[in-house]
Amino acid sequence: MGDLQRFITAQDGKTIHGNTLYEQALIEIKEGKLGFECWIRYVYPQLKRSGTSPLTQFYGINGREEAKAYIEHPILRERLIAATQVLLDNDKPLDCIFSNLGRLKLRSCMLLFASISDEPIFKKVITKYGWK
Repeated sequence: MGDLQRFITAQDGKTIHGNTLYEQALIEIKEGKLGFECWIRYVYPQLKRSGTSPLTQFYGINGREEAKAYIEHPILRERLIAATQVLLDNDKPLDCIFSNLGRLKLRSCMLLFASISDEPIFKKVITKYGWK
């Protein structure tokens, strides 16, 4: 299992405006406009896959056990649920918020955490966007 601190370190990184990268992600999701979107890898993590970028590999979840550890981590759980709630509350079309690749990563994240967690918010997002 990987080191979950990598996610907190990334999320707590600062932007040039003084926000954390996590806060900036929430702003971009709430405003519903495409931004830098590099944060998607550590705000909405997904399973590690071969053939992806080094950044995606670094932030990839190393299987179901690490996903369970992630959702059981008090800070990461709270932040993932909050970021998912901001998304759920946004009425803008998903393609106004995320790129094509971002939508795929988001879908992967929601399916992963819906499969290992009893937290209902992930299933709400899956239902909202018609993902299976």
